[in-house]
Amino acid sequence: MTTTTAALDIEIVQGFAFKVFGDLTAQQMGALTTVGDRLGLFTTLAESGPVTSSQFAVQAGVHERYAREWLAAMACHGYLTYEATTAKFDLPREHAFVLAQPESPLYLGSVFPMSQAYWKHIDLLTEAFKHGGGIPQNEFGEHFWCGFERFTAASFNNFLVQEWIPAMPSVDAALRLGGTAADVGCGNGQALLTLARGYRNASLVGYDNYGPAIAAATVNARAAGLDDRVRYELRDVTQGIPATYDLITMFDVVHDAPHPVQLLSAVAGALKPDGTCFILEFNLHGDVQRNIEHPLKLGAFGYSASLNYCMTQALAVGGEGTGTCMGEERLREVATAAGFGKIERLDFPNNPFNVFYTLNI
Repeated sequence: MTTTTAALDIEIVQGFAFKVFGDLTAQQMGALTTVGDRLGLFTTLAESGPVTSSQFAVQAGVHERYAREWLAAMACHGYLTYEATTAKFDLPREHAFVLAQPESPLYLGSVFPMSQAYWKHIDLLTEAFKHGGGIPQNEFGEHFWCGFERFTAASFNNFLVQEWIPAMPSVDAALRLGGTAADVGCGNGQALLTLARGYRNASLVGYDNYGPAIAAATVNARAAGLDDRVRYELRDVTQGIPATYDLITMFDVVHDAPHPVQLLSAVAGALKPDGTCFILEFNLHGDVQRNIEHPLKLGAFGYSASLNYCMTQALAVGGEGTGTCMGEERLREVATAAGFGKIERLDFPNNPFNVFYTLNI
């Protein structure tokens, strides 16, 4: 042992080494979870109950040798259980709720495919670290957007019309009577489709400045049979919104916006006198120490998501690069600068990953 090594607390070194090794394992398991998502392997397990690898291979339609190794990896990682006496693997119901049920409010099986874009962009991200700029939105591709759509749809389907909108009684009443709502940064359009099912008299429009998202949203509305009541429009809303609304929603949009004050100023100008802006953001802080001490341990997720997408895509177009860890203080600063006089935070116990705000003029 060298003098330098002898000066170290080897237990701390080993403990940290195993943490890093655990991170490496999680990274490798992410690829296998993505394969499982693509092939519906978790759904097969949820439907089958305890199975051997050969039984599972037949039911899932995959090669037995790959099935055996995949099942073993998932069991060692704690995603599956294993009974040695029967050589059977099982997906617990509670785990299926997270990995195999897209309608679940805690469904996370869709997020693993999004990391494909992150690894694809390693060279671009490295260059951005050295020279500034960022990775533009159009680089992220189908797997990223499909994963994000599936991830967010679960919350919309479970909470949007059941809890979130009813928490704003005047908005709820207006929409039931045929009021108007716009979703800014609508992406593939799932929020408005959920609103359309819950508020059949409302007039609904989605705005996004990303052409492929608008195209996908239009297809989704047609497939849902709601294209007669929901429309989507390609628009940079910072250049103006051509109507006024009872409700304008922004779901995980403000922290992504290249110029958030300009964005919220346009939104303020498009609200009816008694209209409301409803914002969803991640439950994170603008302060590093608070994120380190986050009770849900979300800090590393927030900063890594920021670097891999949220901040970098804003910097790519000359934006401010607010980032995922915007926090309540910054949101209030931006909203006040945009002309909002009343800013209230809403907390929903069933949504610990998010915080919500209502903004009124």
